[in-house]
Amino acid sequence: MAKNKIKLNICGFECGLCSNEDENYIRSIGSEVQQAINDMMESNERLSVTMAAIITALNYCDEAHKSADTADNLRTQVKNYLEDSSHARLDAEESKRELERVKHENQSLRARLATEGEPPDKSEEESPASNAASQQITGELPAVGPEKEADPESFINFFEKSDGGQ
Repeated sequence: MAKNKIKLNICGFECGLCSNEDENYIRSIGSEVQQAINDMMESNERLSVTMAAIITALNYCDEAHKSADTADNLRTQVKNYLEDSSHARLDAEESKRELERVKHENQSLRARLATEGEPPDKSEEESPASNAASQQITGELPAVGPEKEADPESFINFFEKSDGGQ
């Protein structure tokens, strides 16, 4: 980009500038500075142009530092949000994998329950733990034989025997 040579008149002071920026942009910046100095001088009539220019420069410098701090803070927040988003995405993917695993397990258990009505193979007899698990899944209670009536004498004898050793 070619350098532009621009002459500005700010509060009666001629200055020549060389810039890569567009001439209209530089002139708008010069107008803004002149307006800020004029506003400063109108607010306090005892200020000289030099003092008003210094105070205006300090105000602009203060705004620039605060804007830079705000931009740094926003960059940090965006970085934290991106990290949180990444962690959430990983958690979601892990949850999807777990859901697929549970769906597959559910399908296999349903298939096992569907074939439960068939006589079990001798080689694949179920253990009492898996039998209890299938009972929980189907909601069925284990088959219980006819109840024996409790013999009151044997019940008392049971306690007498344990106390009799003392």
